[in-house]
Amino acid sequence: MRRATKLQRLRHRLIADWRGAAGAPLFDNPVVTPQSLIPGLLHEWKLDERLQLDVALAAWRELVGDFIAQHTAPDGLKRGVLTVRVLQPAIHHTLAQQKARLLQNLQQRFGADTVRDVRFRHG
Repeated sequence: MRRATKLQRLRHRLIADWRGAAGAPLFDNPVVTPQSLIPGLLHEWKLDERLQLDVALAAWRELVGDFIAQHTAPDGLKRGVLTVRVLQPAIHHTLAQQKARLLQNLQQRFGADTVRDVRFRHG
C-alpha cells in the first residue's frame, strides 16, 4: 500500500476542515492503472462480447473463404454462441455439414471459452 503524498495530505486536511471533521482518517487508496480497469468496464458495459464479435467479423472471410463469406455474415456473439446469417439454403446446408470443422477452427483462433457453438439462420 502506498503512502499519501504531501499534496494529498494537504487536500485531505482542507476538506476535513471545511466539513468540520478534522479527525477523519486519511485513506491510502491503491494505485489503479487503466490496464486493470478496462477489462472490468468492458464486461460491466457488455462490450466485451461486442469486441469479440468485431474480431470474429474481421477473421470470418479468412476462416470460411471468399465465396461463403459473400453469402454469410456473423450476426452476434452471446454467451459463447456465434450466430451467422446465411443468405441461401444451399450455403446453409453446406455450413451445417461443416459445422464441426468450422467450430474447431473458431475455437483454435479465439479460444473454447469465447466460441462454444455456432448457429446458422436464414436472413
